[in-house]
Amino acid sequence: IDIFSLLPLPYDEEEFKIDINWKDQTESKVEPHPYVHIKRNVYLVKRKRSNVDADIGCTNCTSTECNDGCVCRVQCISCSKACRCSKNCANRPFQKMKKIRIVKTESCGWGVVSAEPISKGDFIVEYVGEVIDDVMCERRLWDMKDQDAKNFYMCEINKDFVIDATFKGNASRFLNHSCAPNCKLEK
Repeated sequence: IDIFSLLPLPYDEEEFKIDINWKDQTESKVEPHPYVHIKRNVYLVKRKRSNVDADIGCTNCTSTECNDGCVCRVQCISCSKACRCSKNCANRPFQKMKKIRIVKTESCGWGVVSAEPISKGDFIVEYVGEVIDDVMCERRLWDMKDQDAKNFYMCEINKDFVIDATFKGNASRFLNHSCAPNCKLEK
């Protein structure tokens, strides 16, 4: 079966609709559709660097852990090797991701559950995939529509870029929407 045959697509000048039969198709699956597992985003378009401070790191931090005045923290940038702080700094969420596992849910196809305790406010996982621009995104969506796809794994990160985890991604691509959410997406 073609992995894109289950992806839902927006229809031109119509409201977005999901075919009721999509559940029947996912319920019979023993494993999720295949994809290439990656740890970091793959850029298919040229990156726009808007902030050079990220390359310099936090230079104003004097202790081993950053405080509220940290240049990186103020700009919502994770501390890196370029920073003066230690590896134990709390502003290094990408190095402290939680363990999660992919499961088949009772009513929502494939999903993700925690494999270890998670506290309120903890960073769970980075959403990774192929970083594409809006032109490539629209082309992919039309291709998926032509293939009558029922699932897609795209996350708009800003007006210029979308992370598409359809072909390449990690377990975060299985995070589901919830009417009673217990975590949130941060861009």
